[in-house]
Amino acid sequence: MKGLKIVEHPVLKHHMSVIRDKSTSKQQFKYSLDIISHILALEVFEDATLKKISVETPFETIKGSALKERIVLLPILRAGLGLLEGFIYFVPDASIGHVGVYRDEKTLKPVPYYFRFPKFVKGEDMIVVILDPMIATGGSSIYVINKLIEMGIKKIRLASVIAAPEGVKMIMESIKPVHLKKVEMFTCCLDDCLNDRGFILPGLGDAGDRLYGT
Repeated sequence: MKGLKIVEHPVLKHHMSVIRDKSTSKQQFKYSLDIISHILALEVFEDATLKKISVETPFETIKGSALKERIVLLPILRAGLGLLEGFIYFVPDASIGHVGVYRDEKTLKPVPYYFRFPKFVKGEDMIVVILDPMIATGGSSIYVINKLIEMGIKKIRLASVIAAPEGVKMIMESIKPVHLKKVEMFTCCLDDCLNDRGFILPGLGDAGDRLYGT
């Protein structure tokens, strides 16, 4: 694993404070999360590989660039959907899959219930971006990462808004050494710790509940 990159930007920090505030409305929470997702997406795609192409301008033919790898976005339901629009904005032709995983509130273990991935050719050059706003225990992310590794995916990026040190550590320790270089993690903030219920402190509460008003 190439490690954890913490995204830094003044506008991002402003909107992080907005979504952390318990008095923020559902509408404002969604808006600020969308802004955050745009900034996060630029960081995730910062070192994407380019290929040379020819471009016909109104006056002449020039050499241009295009993204080389196929992009697949994989939001973890339901909170991961809140990050989707920011990534689609920059890569509108990205393929989209969905993963359903919930956390057992007693054991804090992930319980998968749905996995839908776009059709692909084995060995295809692609980047798969897992969208998981809150990395708490890391269980859901570990499940998805291992699933992708089993499928032969070689470039996996995990995009989150807030991560707990315990979750990051668990992810790093759970990936077999031979696969570590395939995974990169991005987050907007590394928080203090988890409480005894597995919630991130200081955190922002349950991202899905606040996003959908439940």
